Amino acid sequence: MPEWNEEIRKRLASLKLAPTREAEIIEELAQHVEDRYRELLTGGAAEAEVYRVTLEELSDHELMVRELRRVEQPAALEPGVLGGGRRGNILADLVQDLRYGFRMLCKNPGFTAVAVLTLALGIGANTAIFSVVNGVLLRPLPYPEPERLMMIYEKTPEFFQNSVSYPNFLDWRRENNSFADMVSARM
Repeated sequence: MPEWNEEIRKRLASLKLAPTREAEIIEELAQHVEDRYRELLTGGAAEAEVYRVTLEELSDHELMVRELRRVEQPAALEPGVLGGGRRGNILADLVQDLRYGFRMLCKNPGFTAVAVLTLALGIGANTAIFSVVNGVLLRPLPYPEPERLMMIYEKTPEFFQNSVSYPNFLDWRRENNSFADMVSARM
């Protein structure tokens, strides 16, 4: 099998890349050229003919250099700047992205319906869950000093916490000396 690294290195010399970056590019391009060489060999062509065709394909030197020069150019702005490292109007970019998104949604009505339905269900479920959490956990009870409320149960040999019958509740309420008031509630 031919060695492609030197052929590729000659063609990349005009780019004046950093040595490590040049080595990475040469290695990747050599792999692609080797794959193409093997593909042509398995097609049944003679080895000399395959070598010649592969070199011709690699010889489109100007296209390769132009594309690599475009890719290897440094960004206009430092990394991390909003806007992807290029100068421009963020609001105009947002409007353009929204238009593009709207066109894509109109182009695929089935996907759009599923996406809107999924969003609606997700927003509805989140709203319902937050309403419950807000009412039960976050908002205080509508009583003065809710930390002083107590729940009283009746204990029997069969059950640890048994609900109290109404006549028993009335007796407890009448004989109460410990609590300010007693209220019955269904659960």
